[in-house]
Amino acid sequence: MYSIKDRLVNALTVIIGIILLVVFLSLDFILDAWVDQQFDDALVEKSNYFKSLVEVESDGIEFEYHKGFMPQFERKEDAQYFQIWLGESTFAKSQSLSYFDDVDLDYQDVPTHESRIFDIKLPDGSMGKAISSRFQPQLSSDVDPTDVTYIETMYLTLAISNQRVSNILLMADLSLIFVFITVIFGIRMVVIKVVDRELDSLYLLNKEISELDENAQGIQSNPKESKEISPIRKELNRYIELNIQNVANEKRLSSDIAHELKTPIAELISLSEMNIRFPDDVRISATYKEDVLSIANNMKTIVNQLMALSQSTSGNYGIEKKEVDVRLLTEEICAELQFKHPTMGERVAFSSSLAYPMIYVDRFSLETVIKNLLDNALFYSVEESIVSASIEKEGDGSIVIKIKNISSNPLTQDDLNNIFKPLYQVDKSRTHTDRHGLGLAIVKNIAQLNGYDLSVDYQESREITFTVVIPQG
Repeated sequence: MYSIKDRLVNALTVIIGIILLVVFLSLDFILDAWVDQQFDDALVEKSNYFKSLVEVESDGIEFEYHKGFMPQFERKEDAQYFQIWLGESTFAKSQSLSYFDDVDLDYQDVPTHESRIFDIKLPDGSMGKAISSRFQPQLSSDVDPTDVTYIETMYLTLAISNQRVSNILLMADLSLIFVFITVIFGIRMVVIKVVDRELDSLYLLNKEISELDENAQGIQSNPKESKEISPIRKELNRYIELNIQNVANEKRLSSDIAHELKTPIAELISLSEMNIRFPDDVRISATYKEDVLSIANNMKTIVNQLMALSQSTSGNYGIEKKEVDVRLLTEEICAELQFKHPTMGERVAFSSSLAYPMIYVDRFSLETVIKNLLDNALFYSVEESIVSASIEKEGDGSIVIKIKNISSNPLTQDDLNNIFKPLYQVDKSRTHTDRHGLGLAIVKNIAQLNGYDLSVDYQESREITFTVVIPQG
């Protein structure tokens, strides 16, 4: 199991670390290159200065170098060095070279009027840089150029220690490394603190979830929670609310099932007790078997409907779509309902605008939906009133089935909100022992499984219409 906090801290550290590393390395390379360039430019400038001090006079070549103006070429410690050759012999050298016996500077051969910079080990043992140049001395202003027939080539090597510069660059590198490490650890500490502070609302939410019990009504909002945590709390509260509703529905369903089964069981017990106490009473024994069978069939109906309800809410409900002749299906449904509603032939008005009676559906599902809706409309409508059933085809190809009747009882908005709930009945006294409030619940579940759009509309005139939209294609 990974940690979001650790991943976030590590990711930010790596990303910022890479950015800082690239910046610091670029800065270090630029700084080193700039310092080296400045050092080399100083060598070239000083070399040109020394070449300008050599002039050709009428009586020979003179080197106008005055001691004391450049003490770095005269001391022994932290000294700089130069050496000038005329031909193959030394023409002049710095005082700083005299402190070392028989020591001459190295010379790198270059073309005339050119120079070369190279690394060198200085006489005092330190490392430095040197520049070697080949040049022809300039003529003095007092000398007539026509009097000079040949000027011999001269050579110059100027060496300077770069130890101080190297030390400065080393300190700069160490400073950059120190800043890099400090920034990385500082960023980690800041990120950890920020993440911990921002995750407090999540920790609090987790604590509240762990303290939930069966009486919990929801999770209280935290005024400091972030906008990312707020949707989680809202969804959890919605889930808790749904669970509360489901528990309430389960309790109501259990109570209603017990009530529905209690009546026939009590009747069976009562009949049996009466038959045992008065075995010779013809009024009891004559109809005892028929009464027991009737009660048993009523219980069987309840159990079958409960099983159908359970099956329609489970994942085991099989749907097999095929072409179904809706006219033939309607005739079969009417034949099945005829025994319950003998006058349905006169009461039900069918209409259809289908040019072709075949529709693509699951036959059992459609049969169950139409049968329950028709049975419900016939039973709960005003006596001898007309129940209209229509089937039409919409422009998008969907099939619309409407079953309309005049309700025998006025309905409230609460009745309409609960009309599809299992075992719900508008008649709270449950005077009809053969009606159990399961038919519409089964219709709703089957409609959801098949993707049907089921709706109910109720008018003040007590006209109630159930509409089923069946998509095709």
